[in-house]
Amino acid sequence: MYNILKETTRHRIIAKSRIHFNEFGFGASSLYKIAQDLDISRGNLTYHFKDKETLLDIHLDDMARRSQESFTNSFLIPSWETLRITSRDFIQVQKDYAFIFFDKNILLLPRVQEKIKAIKKIHIKIQMSMIHVSIESGNMKAEPIPGVYHNISRVIWRLLFFNLMAARFTEEDEVAWDKLMWSLLLPYFTKKGTDSFINHFGQDYYDNLGLNYEAFMADMLNF
Repeated sequence: MYNILKETTRHRIIAKSRIHFNEFGFGASSLYKIAQDLDISRGNLTYHFKDKETLLDIHLDDMARRSQESFTNSFLIPSWETLRITSRDFIQVQKDYAFIFFDKNILLLPRVQEKIKAIKKIHIKIQMSMIHVSIESGNMKAEPIPGVYHNISRVIWRLLFFNLMAARFTEEDEVAWDKLMWSLLLPYFTKKGTDSFINHFGQDYYDNLGLNYEAFMADMLNF
């Protein structure tokens, strides 16, 4: 019974600390306030976690694990739809661990950069795998200029990584990230691939990836 209570307390501290870090920022959060909100003593909390950095490492490991588990699903079921879903999962991970992605001081920590670089590497690898499968199946054109597909994959990663940050400065729905990705990829689809895309996502989705060029120009001229 004691071990069960001990483990329950650990989980409660981890969950509450993430809420605090997201709401107040890692630097402004305190073990005292976390303990107070949990209705336990600070000494009880530090018995389980000696400092905030220990909790940070746990959250970093959880963030990396969830991200890599999600992306691994794209390898198990290789399709653009799977990548779309797993990328949305990563956006949710960013929201759940916002204090990591919005705090420059945390992002500059070597152990944080190492984990994010590992996530980036697997995401780009998945994208390139999807492109390879699409070319082999006749859904995408062969690379027109050397390096274009790898560069597109890198741009897509950057769009994904900075999605939540960009969302703070735009009125667009965050799911528009999908449409940004397709806007980069669809010009390289073959007719077969485009027809398959429309069949899967629907004509309306295809026709409304973003603001129409003529509509944008008309709006700009009226500005």
